[in-house]
Amino acid sequence: MQTGVFVGAFAGSLIELVEILAVALVVGRVAGWRNAFIGTGSAAALVIVGGLVVGAGLTRIPERWLEIVAGLILIGFGQWWVRGIVKYYAGRLPPHEDEDMRLEVQLAQSGGRASWNWVAVATAFKSSLLESFEIALVVVTLGAANAAWNEAIGGAIAATVVLLTVAFMLRAPLSKVPVKPMKFIAAMLLMGFGTYWLGEGFDIHWPTGAWAILWLTGLWGVGMALTATLLRQDGNPQAPAGRA
Repeated sequence: MQTGVFVGAFAGSLIELVEILAVALVVGRVAGWRNAFIGTGSAAALVIVGGLVVGAGLTRIPERWLEIVAGLILIGFGQWWVRGIVKYYAGRLPPHEDEDMRLEVQLAQSGGRASWNWVAVATAFKSSLLESFEIALVVVTLGAANAAWNEAIGGAIAATVVLLTVAFMLRAPLSKVPVKPMKFIAAMLLMGFGTYWLGEGFDIHWPTGAWAILWLTGLWGVGMALTATLLRQDGNPQAPAGRA
């Protein structure tokens, strides 16, 4: 068994699942859990079916290019999260740019906790579709690059089971967890993993090998916190960060 592939697929999938959970929490609180579950579940099912249809064709792509593409995609999505979360904690995120606030207002205006809220379903669907695609990409990249499909798929399934179990057991406390700290953690993980895989694609030999994922993620977290602190001290904040 290739333990590194299993751990990589587990961690990479868990990151994306946390992001899906963050949006599902917002949708569920405002518009009801049925709408959140239907939107999230249908998107995940669509990606699974699509992955089964086209996933095997990606095995013909050279390992180096798969790693580079995976790294670029993770960094591309990660830097988008980083900008928003750093501005929020720096007190420089105006209310009209706050995704979570806009989402809550949009859902409330569309009917709130009505039995069926198609805006809520579509919101959960779009978010889950994007993150589920990233999970599929992580699984295909690791499975194809290392000829270890069982380990890659097993890691993703294990991450799903772990998150669902934790979410069910802690469903009451989770409904009160602020979304912003979850997004901070997800952003630093995306950037850490993206940096690692991009380096692997360019044949960079990281100190400590695969364990570099941990300290790269930690460096991004420290950098984000320092940047937010410096920006907050530097000048006129536009929005309070007390909601975190």
